[in-house]
Amino acid sequence: MNSWQRNNIQCEIYKKPSKEWLSEAWCDLELHAKPSFFLTWLWIGSWLDCFVKDFAVIEARKNNRTVGLGIIVTQSEHFLFISFKSKHFLHRTGIPAHDQIWIEYNDFLMDAEDEEAIRAAMIERLTYEVDKTDAIVIGASDNTKFDYISRLGLKKRTVWETNNYALNLEQLRENDQSVLQFLSRNSRYQIVRSIKKYNEIGDITLEKARTFEQAKEMLQIAKPLHLARWNGEHSRSGFSNDDFIAFHERLIEQGIHTGAVELYHIKAGNETLSVMYNFRHDNHIYFYLCAINYCRSSKQYKPGLVSHYLLINKALEEGISSYDFMGGTARYKETFSNTKGELSVNQYEHPSSLLMLEHAFRNTKLWIKSRIKGPTKGGHRHEL
Repeated sequence: MNSWQRNNIQCEIYKKPSKEWLSEAWCDLELHAKPSFFLTWLWIGSWLDCFVKDFAVIEARKNNRTVGLGIIVTQSEHFLFISFKSKHFLHRTGIPAHDQIWIEYNDFLMDAEDEEAIRAAMIERLTYEVDKTDAIVIGASDNTKFDYISRLGLKKRTVWETNNYALNLEQLRENDQSVLQFLSRNSRYQIVRSIKKYNEIGDITLEKARTFEQAKEMLQIAKPLHLARWNGEHSRSGFSNDDFIAFHERLIEQGIHTGAVELYHIKAGNETLSVMYNFRHDNHIYFYLCAINYCRSSKQYKPGLVSHYLLINKALEEGISSYDFMGGTARYKETFSNTKGELSVNQYEHPSSLLMLEHAFRNTKLWIKSRIKGPTKGGHRHEL
């Protein structure tokens, strides 16, 4: 395809590139980038192997060196078996069962020294590549990172949005605070009381998976707990999706030995409190999923709060920079967090009569649905 150049940054799009080339180029660029865990080759390579056959790569080069990479998957939309537009997804497939793994902090992989200029050049290349009737879908991403697309004349529609939360542990160290000292008086009381109640059952232990086999055993323990929590009125649990399970088994098998993937079985005596599934990257912990045992009806037992407290305290002792709860609004995230942001999935399209017609149809459909069912709330893959 034709190349595109902006500020000495040359961008090209390649269809059906070699995975071997992409793996090597991606891993090399990672050394010069500051990606989130979701832009490491561990996540991206596992995603490609599990879900993606046809894809394109957008590459940015400067001074004959790769400084930006992104993977685009295209899906066609049909009406009466006739394709009328295509959607181009960044690091997602557009297929709900495959996207349930839920990438967050989505972005291009870029050289850390010039991210803003590289991202702008790649956005321009991608924008002018797609047809006028097509759409670009990006997310879940920081709300502000892709605003440049709107400056190129495309209309933005937010498909999904939420807050994201994190606990900056460096701030606690600067203030010489323990985790309990940071928390509110009420939260501190609930956690201390709950730990005391659990210790009456037996000593609280954190068992960490050291091998893939141990991690798989923990997933088996987590599965019924997670299904019980999420397969009711909320969004369905990922454990009901075989593709979701296969992806994570592959991810864990690749990442458990390097320490990038962490699973913990937290118990009081022989009683399970939770199974916690986190990622560790660049001295940050990313909380991904938990399965909580709600077998005790008394409100004095807080298995979720206790589990997070124990892991956050462990992270503080180990010198971790932050414990990131990522997207999804929940009270426990506000309890433990001192930073807050916004994440969204956005669709960008060229203004057109077809776009106006689609928006009118969509708004009518949403209005009818709200009149019939009333307002709905969607769940998130890893809420307590």
